[in-house]
Formats: sequence, C-alpha cells, structure tokens
Amino acid sequence: MNTTPTDPLIGRQLSTFRIERVLGRGGMAQVYFGMDVKLQRPVAIKVIDARHRSKPAYAQRFIKEARAVARLRHENIIQIYYADDENGLYYYVMDYIDGEDLAGMLSACAARGDLLPAAEVIRIGRALAVALDFAHSQGIIHRDVKPSNVLLAKNGRVVLTDFGLALDLQQGSSGEAFGTPHYMPPEQARRSTDAVPQSDLYSLGVILYEMLTGVVPFDDESPTAVALKHITEAPPPPRSLNPALSPATESVLLRALSKKPNERYISGAALIDALESALENTRPLAEHILPLPPPPAAILAGKTRTLAQRPLAAPAGPTRKNRWPLIFLLAICAAAIFYAGNLLTPGRFNPLAFFRSPTPTATEIIPAVAATPRPSATLAPVTPSRTPRPSATATFSATAAPSETAITTATNPPSATNLPASPTLPLGENLPTATTTPQFVNYKRLWLYYDAYGLYLYNASDANRSISALSLERLLDDGSGANLFSGNEWSVFYKTLHPGRCMRIEIQSNPNDYLNPPVCKNYYLATRKLPAESPLIFWTAQAGSSEFRVLWQGQEMGRCELSAGFCEVFIP
Repeated sequence: MNTTPTDPLIGRQLSTFRIERVLGRGGMAQVYFGMDVKLQRPVAIKVIDARHRSKPAYAQRFIKEARAVARLRHENIIQIYYADDENGLYYYVMDYIDGEDLAGMLSACAARGDLLPAAEVIRIGRALAVALDFAHSQGIIHRDVKPSNVLLAKNGRVVLTDFGLALDLQQGSSGEAFGTPHYMPPEQARRSTDAVPQSDLYSLGVILYEMLTGVVPFDDESPTAVALKHITEAPPPPRSLNPALSPATESVLLRALSKKPNERYISGAALIDALESALENTRPLAEHILPLPPPPAAILAGKTRTLAQRPLAAPAGPTRKNRWPLIFLLAICAAAIFYAGNLLTPGRFNPLAFFRSPTPTATEIIPAVAATPRPSATLAPVTPSRTPRPSATATFSATAAPSETAITTATNPPSATNLPASPTLPLGENLPTATTTPQFVNYKRLWLYYDAYGLYLYNASDANRSISALSLERLLDDGSGANLFSGNEWSVFYKTLHPGRCMRIEIQSNPNDYLNPPVCKNYYLATRKLPAESPLIFWTAQAGSSEFRVLWQGQEMGRCELSAGFCEVFIP
C-alpha cells in the first residue's frame, strides 16, 4: 500500500517544529500535529492555507489572530508558543490538546439518543463562560463560538480555540468574516462588525440549548435561511424538546437567546450561575412520563357517580388513610389494559385522534380529604405537545351524565382506500388508520403525513432510530420501484430520529402554506428541500403509480397510498 503523504507540508520542519499529520482543515488554515524537536513535546501547528498565502488581507488577519490569542493567558483558552513566517508561509504553534472537540461528543450523544448529564453541561459551560469573560475583558470578541471550536482534553480541561474571526476592539478590526450560521447571534447575522460581548454569550446559549435538548434551535440546509431564523424567529421552547427540563431552565436558555443583546445576561458567569441554579432546583417532572391514551367508549359511557351532594367530611386526622394513591393506581391499570388491547387489535388504534383535545364526558368528582388541593388523577389523552396538567379544584357540584353525542364509538374508521383522491379532513380530525401491520414483536411505529408539496415523518415510538437505515420509493403499477429517497439525505443534517420528533421533505415554490402536521410542533430535526423536478420526489400523484413503499435496510416494511395523505408503518 502506498503510504506517501499527499500533503507537501507533512514531514517538513518549520523552525524547531516538525509537521507530522493533519488534525483539521478550515476555510483559512490547516492545523497539523507536530513535534517540538528541541523540547520533545507534541504541539499543534496552524498554517495559513496555500490558497490565501498570496493574499495580504488573509495574511494580515492570520497575524492578528496570533497576536490576539498570544495575549490571552488563560487556562481555558488555547495558548500560543511561537509564530513566524517562512517564505510567505505564515504559521504559529499552539498547545496540543489530546482529546476530542465538543461537536464530536454531541454527535456521539445524538447517535446513542443520549443527552449530557447536567453536571457535565455546567462544567463545560462554565469553562467556556469564564474564558469568554476573560477575552472580553481584554477587548477580544470571539465571534465564532461553536462546538467544533471547543476542545475537551482527556484530563478534563476545556479549551476554547480558533480565534480566526475574532474582533479586536482595541485595533478596530474590520471584521469581514461572517461566522457559523447555526450559532450566530442576530446582530452578527445582520452585520459582522455589530458583534458585542453578548454576541458570544448568545452563541454560548445555543451550545447550552443543544447540550440540554439534543438539537440546535434553528436548522435548515440553507445557511442564509438559518441566519434569517436567528433574526426573525423565536427558538422552540426547550421543554417542547426535552420535557424533563424545568420552567426555570427554559427561562434561562430563552433569555440567553434574546434577540436584543441588552436583554441577555451581562456576563458568561451570570448566565452559568443562573443555569446551574435552575438545574439544581429541577425535580422529576410528571411530563417526563408518557401520558396514557384516552379511556375507551365503554368506560366513558358509564354513569357518573355524583358525590357532591354528600356532606363534606372534616379534614382528615393523621391516622386516616389517603385514598388518592389507590384511585390513581386503579385508573392507570384500567387505561393500561385498554391501551394494550388497542395495540394488539388491528384497526383499533387511531393515532390522529390524539390531535384533538376531547371534551371530558365523564369525570368522577371526589370530595377533598385534606385542606390542600391535590393534583387531579384524571387521565390525560396523549397529545403531540406537552401541556400543564389540570390541578384539582376545590369546587364540587353535581355532574350530569354525559350525552350520547359526546361518546366516541368503537366502530372502526374508514380505510385509506375509501378516501377521496385529495384528503379533505383537517389534521385535527380523524384520518385513516394504518394500512400495514407489524412484522416484528418489538415493532416501532412511524407516521407519515404528506400532500402535494411535502412529506413529514414522525417517530411515534419510544426508541431512537438511525435515519440512514430508512428509505422510501415510489411503487409503479408493474411492481418496480422509482424515485428512491434514502434516509442519508436526512442523516447529513441529523443522524437520529428521536421519539416524538419529525423530519421532513418539502418541494420548493409552494404557493400555499406547507402542511406542518401539529404532531411535529413546527420543529424538525432535518429538512430536505427539493426542486419540483427532483427525481427524489416519490409521494406525489403520477400516472402509473398509486403507492409508495417504506424500506428498512432494503426490506419492505409497508406500503402507503398516494391519495391517503397519512400512513402508518412499523419498523424493527
């Protein structure tokens, strides 16, 4: 095998530093692993890219970066040992950090479906906060704070690196560079030189948001579209992505992502102190447990017991037994039995019924047994978004029996084949149930929504799934496939489809509003925009085709009718 290095700098010695291998490449420079031949220690050597060596502006910016970092002597900021140029080859020598960057750690967490522990979020966040506060005190604004510029040493040290886009307030840098859209503050997206110290703290806020929810607040395959979202759109509430977060934690993150710099935290330390306090006060949330489905019609139709006319008992003494745990346990058991029956009975499970918030038709009112109101034991229907559960009320009144029109019948909904060519039912109403049946014992449920301009994939299971294993294709009338769309089209943006999350494909130039199913809450882990003539479009009406099929690792899992607008499939 030919092991001859293709990079002409590998093996070359600059002063007393020998270049051995590439560590990373950026838009302006390469970073190499090297060895200090005098002191016999590993180093990192940053060399200006060959494309820019003849451009004075780039060389000047490279020198400014070296000078800016050289005066920042801090444990959590990369340290520079030496800088020079050799026949127009500008370079400087830095600490070599043996470890990985934060981007790699977050990618590994996403692949496993994990989030970093809160203590680790605070440890990394505090190191970055104090590094930024120190840089700001020296008149330096980083302007490119992002996970790939955060190095995590094996010994636990957190190091902020790559000040190539730094704005030096003392020297009045012009700051032509733009930054990285996913972590860019609104003011910097408008004009790079408008960056202020709070701009770096906004970027830190995005990193904290990503560590605590698993995703960045704004994403799109177009960098310009991402930058525009930072300017014009509010970030998705963190608790809609991670219900285990407390309202206080959400408040801290949203303040860090305020559109106006003066509404953010005044320093990195203030931001991390607030976040640490919010996380320490977090208790296990009821929302972290999946709510049960609504009870069956047979239960709803039963006569309501009216207990409000009974005389209220005096507050219970210390020896009186509390009936609430027993009542709550019995309610859970009844709903769980129904839920299991629906899963095992084909055609009985209708996921789109969860879009509605049905009017309660049968509520058992029980008198209070203590002076302090307790949370209601009423079972909440599964809904696509987390909403506060109703608290118990201290008011008691007679409840009339439910009317027959309010009762959900047990009849099966119509199949997809009976629907008109274009779906006419709104998303909040009942739509057809699955046309496929599980092939596996431990099947995982996926829902697909689609119309003429978009297809939306929702993970309705409780497990992470690698999206690259999925593919979808049009099924022609002769049995052959066409217009294959591979999950790799999504995985370049996000590799894992988490439970309760969506990915989408949308056709450009839609004259109307996109479908955006409520279950997705207008937040998507990955988006693929396609031109109208793209060969990847498989779900739209076309002569000689009435279905598309869903494949998992090349094996067919189910078929969906093009005219249905909704389909449910099961994967291993």
